Amino acid sequence: MASFESLFPTFLLKCVELHELLRIVAFMLFIVGTITFVVHGFSGKTLLLHMVRLFILTALLVFLPQWGNQIQSLMQTSILNGLGVDPSNVQDQYNQLLVVKRNTASGSHSWWDILGDIQSFTVETLISGILWLVGEFASLLLFWAYIIQKFILFSSYALSPLLIGLMAIRPLRSTGSRYLMNIFGVLLWPLGWAVAALITQGILDFMTDPSFKFIDPTATLYSLQATVGVVVVAFWIVFSTIAAPLVIQKVLSSGVLAGGQLLAGAASSAIQTAATTAGAAAAAATTGVPFASVGAAGLAAVMSTMSSAGGHGSAGAIIIAGSGLPPRSARGRPGDDISGDKSVRDLIAKTKGNHF
Repeated sequence: MASFESLFPTFLLKCVELHELLRIVAFMLFIVGTITFVVHGFSGKTLLLHMVRLFILTALLVFLPQWGNQIQSLMQTSILNGLGVDPSNVQDQYNQLLVVKRNTASGSHSWWDILGDIQSFTVETLISGILWLVGEFASLLLFWAYIIQKFILFSSYALSPLLIGLMAIRPLRSTGSRYLMNIFGVLLWPLGWAVAALITQGILDFMTDPSFKFIDPTATLYSLQATVGVVVVAFWIVFSTIAAPLVIQKVLSSGVLAGGQLLAGAASSAIQTAATTAGAAAAAATTGVPFASVGAAGLAAVMSTMSSAGGHGSAGAIIIAGSGLPPRSARGRPGDDISGDKSVRDLIAKTKGNHF
């Protein structure tokens, strides 16, 4: 795919121009900070510390974009590619685990075992194809995630001289420090994807575990295990690709546990997605077209997963809101909106009333 630099060359030029313009403001703030430092009195030691601080701030002022780009490139190559946990390569990870588990469990087989192997091979082939589609979708999500990351970083670099200048003034120093910490959090997005991919690896281990083959030679339980696993891993990859950057920001700002936040968010998102998918399918079923029910359910599931992963409620509920059916909650109580947001339904109802 095309790089960010080739897609948005004008945006980069404008960010550079703004950065150079704000450098003058930053140096003026350096002077203001030095004046306030002198007015409040100083000693030889504090003067030396102030000069060292100004030297570090000047280095940040000039080299922050360059250092940020190097850190971003290092994080991408050393974390995702270096550890081999890129979510877009989930099919290759699954196939590699299958080879390892088969070699470990290899031995003498009876005719009954061979029949079971045929069924498990068929299931594994279908799952490998599904995971290929999931990997392609994950690759697309990661591409746009990196595009968004670049937008945030370059716009932050453009404004950074103003915030770095504030760090030279003692009462405003914390504002600039938080700004730099937020930039660092955006740079660590690949670390969040790596943590999420480690959980993906655990799900793949569960899917390829051949223990059920020894208990059930017909491979029925193994097929069910793999089927449940592929549904979970598909949901997890979509959810974690969006949610992991937000979680890694919380880790830096609040010191929360990344794995706990991801798992708790995934559980909440799964409940919202399941409820919204069922509601969208029921709403579309009133049309009498089976494909409409399937399409509405699928679209609602994707929209709900992606929106809830970003912390914006359940976007899939808009399909239910536009159906004209009375809203029902997961408990089936009339008058409750399944997403907890009745404003969407009211807005659509008003719009329909104005145009029909």
